[in-house]
Amino acid sequence: MWVLPLLWYSVALAISITGIRYQIDIFKFPLYFSVPLILAVFIPLSIIYLLPLDYVSHNFKDSLNLLRLPDKVILYIWKSNYWITFILTWLVLPLLQEFYKSGHQSSLLKVKDAFKKNLKFQFIILGVSVLGMIYLMLEVGLSLGHVKLMIIALSHIYSLILALWLMAHGLISIPRNLWRKGSLVSNLNSYYLQVPKIVDILEDTKITFKEDVLEIIVLKKSFTSNSAEDFGFRDWILTLYEKIPEDIKASVENSLMEDESNTISREALTLPRMTKLTSRFNQNLYKFQAYQSAYDALVSKIIALEDVVNSDYSESNGQRGTNFRFNPSRSYLSPQMRYYLEHHIKPIYNRVAAVLLSVLSFVILESEFFHSTGISVINIIVYSNRFVSHGFGKLLVCCLVFLYMLFASLNSLTHLKVFGMYHLVPRHSDPISACFYTTYVARLTIPLSYNFITLFISRESIFEKWFGESIHLTGLFNLMNNWLPRFVLLPVFLTLFHVYDKLKKRIGLGGNFYDSWTNFDDFDSDNERNRLNPIGSRKELMIAEAKRIVNRESLKWRQGNDNDSRLRAFNLEQQPQNDQVVPEYNETDLGQRIDLELLNNDDNFIGRPQNSSFWDKLKSSFRSARTSVFPARNISYRDSEDVHIDEFNYDDDANENIIV
Repeated sequence: MWVLPLLWYSVALAISITGIRYQIDIFKFPLYFSVPLILAVFIPLSIIYLLPLDYVSHNFKDSLNLLRLPDKVILYIWKSNYWITFILTWLVLPLLQEFYKSGHQSSLLKVKDAFKKNLKFQFIILGVSVLGMIYLMLEVGLSLGHVKLMIIALSHIYSLILALWLMAHGLISIPRNLWRKGSLVSNLNSYYLQVPKIVDILEDTKITFKEDVLEIIVLKKSFTSNSAEDFGFRDWILTLYEKIPEDIKASVENSLMEDESNTISREALTLPRMTKLTSRFNQNLYKFQAYQSAYDALVSKIIALEDVVNSDYSESNGQRGTNFRFNPSRSYLSPQMRYYLEHHIKPIYNRVAAVLLSVLSFVILESEFFHSTGISVINIIVYSNRFVSHGFGKLLVCCLVFLYMLFASLNSLTHLKVFGMYHLVPRHSDPISACFYTTYVARLTIPLSYNFITLFISRESIFEKWFGESIHLTGLFNLMNNWLPRFVLLPVFLTLFHVYDKLKKRIGLGGNFYDSWTNFDDFDSDNERNRLNPIGSRKELMIAEAKRIVNRESLKWRQGNDNDSRLRAFNLEQQPQNDQVVPEYNETDLGQRIDLELLNNDDNFIGRPQNSSFWDKLKSSFRSARTSVFPARNISYRDSEDVHIDEFNYDDDANENIIV
């Protein structure tokens, strides 16, 4: 009876530690930091088994006799999960976040600063609670029990909205991202399209960070000499100076040598100034490291994918040949097996997985909209013996559905952009961002559990008796409880049709060159731009610029390691002149990488008839679908599908873990 639950809890703990270590090396931090982070991730993963077991064992009495846990044990686990989550999300993790954000040098001062900032947040929450109490008093009267239920309901409604929004976005972005990976060229071009923007952001981050570095170097030059040993901030300044990356340090010091006008008087150097400088320097350092790491990871992906795309495998006259640019020592497979894996097996696997997850996403969304009714698909599957007859099968179905719901939410959360303040970058995340994201990971536990229970007509379970009945209030609370899951279609449509990015452009967010493709230009302006710039559409320009950047980085890497030839040299210097036609330019190296069929099918491309027939469009769509599902043995850029520039979204959460 206890074997399977203990086994799953051990697996969940191992996955939690592994997942956190993938984002940040928690073992170099003290236990008061690493333990709360592990618990915040472990609790949501642990209920993947607990919640389906609780529900199935109470709705199908004759099943799971060997797996059933005592009701008191299940109730104790739910209460423990709830209160541990409550303490973590409202006290421990916010304090840790402000502790590492504080600019003080002393740990005691950091703790005091963290408590002060969290008290301000708690007072804001108290003000919102007062408004809720006034509403509750006017509706049902005010008592201690009502106040308790109101606090639980308010916390639940807020977390439920967040969980549903994140889950809905993930249910769309995950299959769409897998479908894109089913085409090597489409995936490669999507990576190329991410390069120019991340380079711009990285350069802007460097400029901001260098301002803090300049101030620290000036302080180090002025107040850390042997004659200033009695100066109170001397060790503090040296500590900050040692944190500066060597390349940034050398660049700023060289510019400082040319300009001797930067000075800071001793009277101007006060404790508040040092505190603000330290806090600002640490946050800008974390941001710079995050963007730099994301940029390096993106370039590495492009290099590896270029090697895969450029590899070939031929079989003629009984002889076989391969051409792989990547290091063979990185793979235990032979070149031939690696070729078939990368060119055939992985694309087909990604497309099949995308279709299956799309079906599962549709089932979940339909069940959300028709929750608590007899036409909920998940309710029909679990309760109908035609689909699943055995209790263990029902448990397995519930576990898989709830796992996908949780994974979709976590996937969206880890890709969420929060005003450029918090960054999750594999192995280079900072402690401030780690505390922020694990806080919201833990907050997904209870609302997702309640949302899963509502997919069925019957809600009989220990979780429903303990928590569900606490939030079944009257009036507005009950109305929101019943209708919020049905509004899950709103974020679905926003994600499906890229409304986020269009709204962002409408309100004026983002206006640099690499964001200009999202402008709502009219037909005449597009034609005028293409007439003045016959090289190609904006997408080709962005990919060409990205190739130059990647080529420059690959040359730097080869200079550091002459034996490393991970990327073949690009031939991007042959730029066409204004009097050259585009087809000639497309035969260059750039044209070999850009989908020429996309170029020919671009409605805004000069030289193409503006009104194509219905049968031409239908034939083109059929050809693209055929090459997508059945990739050709020898990959050709002319026969591959691509992401249209007006459909690609830099900020799409599905576009890997770039920067949050």
